[in-house]
Amino acid sequence: MDLATLYSMAPIKVLEPDTLLFTAGERIRAIHLLIKGAVELQDGTGATLMEVGAGDWIGNLDFGVSGPHYCSAVARGPASVLSLDREIYDGLGDELRLRLLAQLHTQEHGRMFRLTARGGALQERNQALVQALFRSRAAADSGFSRSEAVRQVIQKVPRLPVSTATLLGKLFDEKSTHAEVVELVKSDPSLTSTLLKAINSPLYGLQHKIDNVNHAVTLLGFDGVHQLVLSESLRKSLPETPRFLEIYHRALDTSQLAFASAQATGIGHPAELSTIGLLHEVGSVVLELLKTQNPRLEGLLATMDSAGLGAELLRAWNLPERLCKTIEFRHYPEFALPEHVPTDVVKNVALLHLAHRFQRRIHAGPGSEHGPFVEEYMAALGLAGISETDLFEQRVKPRLLARAQTLPRTLAAALAS
Repeated sequence: MDLATLYSMAPIKVLEPDTLLFTAGERIRAIHLLIKGAVELQDGTGATLMEVGAGDWIGNLDFGVSGPHYCSAVARGPASVLSLDREIYDGLGDELRLRLLAQLHTQEHGRMFRLTARGGALQERNQALVQALFRSRAAADSGFSRSEAVRQVIQKVPRLPVSTATLLGKLFDEKSTHAEVVELVKSDPSLTSTLLKAINSPLYGLQHKIDNVNHAVTLLGFDGVHQLVLSESLRKSLPETPRFLEIYHRALDTSQLAFASAQATGIGHPAELSTIGLLHEVGSVVLELLKTQNPRLEGLLATMDSAGLGAELLRAWNLPERLCKTIEFRHYPEFALPEHVPTDVVKNVALLHLAHRFQRRIHAGPGSEHGPFVEEYMAALGLAGISETDLFEQRVKPRLLARAQTLPRTLAAALAS
């Protein structure tokens, strides 16, 4: 390369440390020859792609024709660059331009090879980390949830009323109809009482009192009736401590979100997902009881996975196994890919995970929590190519807002804001 010719025609820039030569997305206006120092190429997030040194060219010959820079260039220390814009390039002469093109082609080929090799190494490392995380988390319980200490605590937790357990059995029986579920509520005084007490509570803040099951069904729908009956029964069965009330109100939101997510995607049974959402954190209550009985072990117990405890409590209540199994694996989306979840509950687990994330989004704002495997669980639901944000904003949220008067007041207010 005839550097003397280039030096005579193109300006030389002196860059201070951390100076941006150009940014990702900026229109390409010149190519740059690094004469002295080092420049780091970064992606749009600021992550390092590679470092280039003296003698390397930065940029390509698009000059604003075909698109912007794919990366940013930042000086790592004092640096000097020679910049060629379109006008200077056109004045170089055919021979010099051909030599420059050949050099740029060779250099870009080498960079692509380096990036490809780096990408492969990162992918292997990522897979190894994912497997290590899975093995660590999956082994954390080590049978603790089935230990004698846990069994003794579970035995002291009041069971759900027989009538509520019967209602749940019908909800998980695919042969049951909505009419049968409502008839069960209407024919059982305890279920009727539970329903009417719940729907008229301050939690929902209805303007007019509901005094019969038919009116409740008209207002809430078949599925809404069971949601209220189950939530009120759960509240009666578990100790009403501050920790329980925190879990309970969060579970009410998650239950509604799981229900709406199942409806919006056409995947799973909405009433079943609603039940799973309501019961998914009962293991945390068992964990609190264990801490109360064993205060010296509080630090150790804090590391335990509450999902297994919740599943064992629900099994002790003789609830449907599909419900128990979903809750047993509910934490897996935080550290494991969908293939590690049993196939018969993976869609329930995925919908519950999304509902839990939507609950946090509503109360803490978008992007409040990074999900390492959200895309994989969306794909397991057949929703590849749809973003989590679009699913919530375009499908789930509108369904909830359409029936805002039947939602808990705090959830309705959070959605409206």
